[in-house]
Amino acid sequence: MATKTDSFVERREGDFWVNALIGAVVMVVLSWIPFATALGGGVAGYLQQGTRMGGAKVGAVSGLIAAIPVFGVLGLVFGGLGLGAIAGGEALGFVVLGAITLFALVVTAAFVAGTGAVGGYLGVYLRERTDGDDFDDRGSAVDPTVEVDPETAP
Repeated sequence: MATKTDSFVERREGDFWVNALIGAVVMVVLSWIPFATALGGGVAGYLQQGTRMGGAKVGAVSGLIAAIPVFGVLGLVFGGLGLGAIAGGEALGFVVLGAITLFALVVTAAFVAGTGAVGGYLGVYLRERTDGDDFDDRGSAVDPTVEVDPETAP
């Protein structure tokens, strides 16, 4: 149960679909930036915490959610062109256009899911690195010195 002192990130840990949706929103908002899908997947993975594979899964789903508008636009554009091909009596043109549409959808889905998964993986990795117990308030992560016993040393 969330308390008032829980941070936004702590309240989102493990909530797969909410984290995927938050990552998708980040992707859409930052869509003008190259590889925004990786950034959105990274946000989703960071919020998800868990394992790195879990972060990759939430990042991939986040990418697919963000691609829904792209799928819609591709469907409208190629659908309109396909109707034009049918109206012009070009059945073969319609089949070729359908194949191109399917190919464009598969490539888009693979790209957004793939880069989102990489971002999700890296988001969990970043979370592990920043939340590790190796760092203390002094900001250093130095291993303690190990003293060797001269009698047992080779």
